[in-house]
Amino acid sequence: MRFPFLPHRSIPLLGLGLSLWLGGCGPTQQTVETPTSTAACVENYDPAVDYFPDKVTPEFARGFQVTYHDHYKVVTVRQPWETAQQDLTYVFVQCGTPIPEDYPGATIVEVPVNRVIALSTTYLPHLEILKQSENLVGVGDRQLIYSPEIRAAIEAGDIQEVGNLQLDREAILSLQPDVILNYRLDASEGNNSSALDSLGLTVVLDAAHLEPTPLGRAEWLKFTALLFNKEAEANEIFGAIADRYQALVNQVKDLDTTPMVLSGSPYQGVWYVPGGKSYVAQLLRDANVNYPWDATTARLSLPLDFEAVLGRAKTADLWLNVNPDWQTTADIFQEDPRYELFEAVQNQQVYAANNRVASGGGNDFWEGGILNPDVILADVIKIAHPDQLPDHELYYYRHLQDSP
Repeated sequence: MRFPFLPHRSIPLLGLGLSLWLGGCGPTQQTVETPTSTAACVENYDPAVDYFPDKVTPEFARGFQVTYHDHYKVVTVRQPWETAQQDLTYVFVQCGTPIPEDYPGATIVEVPVNRVIALSTTYLPHLEILKQSENLVGVGDRQLIYSPEIRAAIEAGDIQEVGNLQLDREAILSLQPDVILNYRLDASEGNNSSALDSLGLTVVLDAAHLEPTPLGRAEWLKFTALLFNKEAEANEIFGAIADRYQALVNQVKDLDTTPMVLSGSPYQGVWYVPGGKSYVAQLLRDANVNYPWDATTARLSLPLDFEAVLGRAKTADLWLNVNPDWQTTADIFQEDPRYELFEAVQNQQVYAANNRVASGGGNDFWEGGILNPDVILADVIKIAHPDQLPDHELYYYRHLQDSP
């Protein structure tokens, strides 16, 4: 299976454990107790009470906003897919309180939700770190999932697979979810949106995949937290991620040495390189490297041919985010002997984001990595400026060598 390095989601294209410190970085894991007032349904509604004492405000994410109204939250998802012409509005109402009547076109969701189906693996780290995994009753396809805990729960029968593009409608209905968490790439009928709509269930879409910055994508943790009234936890967790990320940026921003980095590899004859306005290009800027397509204005990927990439990146010092199926340098040449024309290949400076892959193909780079851009940034800095993080061991990336 091969995938271009696109700003995509884990389904159908692809998808915590250690504490993070700047010397040796691993993904974040921490929890905070939630006030009991928002953990269950209200028994005696009082209109004078603010049922959401903890609130979130997006700082880096551009794709959603939230306003609080004592017993409900109005959540707006801006441009939920690339060609969307209008925003989506959700009203998250505290269970046991009145449903407001001023939002006729909105999707109403009672919170906190208890039974969730997640059709994108990027939600899974959110549920795990917010300690809400027990509320996960369904997922798309276990083959795309990395999380050992969630895979074990699937094996035990505690979580059911419901399919991706080909949804098992009976399975979904039998699970009686409060909400189905999903995303949408475009407006075509070739996705699962129409099938979900026909079931008459509550679907909540996010748009993290369209965020132009790594921290913007990670901050959608706060969006997921809104469904469980876990704002306090999300604020603390994301705040720590952002602090660590910025500390790494500050550490390398004034370095004089800026190696040239090529990112991505061909897919079905087309070489997709991240556009200059993409989150990948932003991460490379934050790592203080020279990216040949940094000045382009594309938000997604640029489809190029081999010659165009060779002409601009032949002398690149490093080649990152190559085909995740590659395990050794031999795999590079087996696909196309012309790769030897790149100096990064000649110097054996090729890195794949496939250090954490489960059996079946679930890649944690597209799962936990979305929530932990600080760890990805630490990996890239270790590769590009190894003297800056001498104690850090690559977490998501692997150096391709002659033997695995």
